Amino acid sequence: MATSVIEICNNALLDLGEDAIMSLGDNSKAAGLCNHRWPSVRDAVLRAHPWNCAMAQAELAAGATAPLWKWAYKYVLPTDFLRIIAITGADGEEVGDWEIQAGIILCDENAPIFISYVRRETDPKKYDALLAEALSARLGATLAYPLSGSTSLAQSCWKAYQEKLAEARGVNAREGVPESVTPTTWLGAKFGG
Repeated sequence: MATSVIEICNNALLDLGEDAIMSLGDNSKAAGLCNHRWPSVRDAVLRAHPWNCAMAQAELAAGATAPLWKWAYKYVLPTDFLRIIAITGADGEEVGDWEIQAGIILCDENAPIFISYVRRETDPKKYDALLAEALSARLGATLAYPLSGSTSLAQSCWKAYQEKLAEARGVNAREGVPESVTPTTWLGAKFGG
């Protein structure tokens, strides 16, 4: 398990044969690249799989105004949202027809709706050890060419990332299914949810 973003970044840098950094604000090319690329790499890896450590649930109320066309309701997604896993109506049934546009779920389901989703987990202490390794590998693959100028190193690092990602996904999947979306309000209880 990683203890900090710096540890994840340093693992990536050391795998590339670079010197470790003390902080993302260090005055070095490696630190600058880590600082710039870390948020997008983190979000991409978290979005790639329903990691147990990044799962969340939310109850969403319908927006005050209806969408312009096609759909009856719109629901604003949580600010830490990265990926939908499931949407359930107040009756406990899965909502099958919906779409996301600009941070809003559009559908014909009456309010409230319940979502199970992958959230932006920013605390590395919550990452599984294999997820932290996958994050380091993806960051290494992302930084390989800018730091070394070597396309072969970048390709090799990308392959290593894919292998670590597959291993981490496999172990994570065997540790339980993602959280269900069961309504927890009185209305959900009334309908058997």
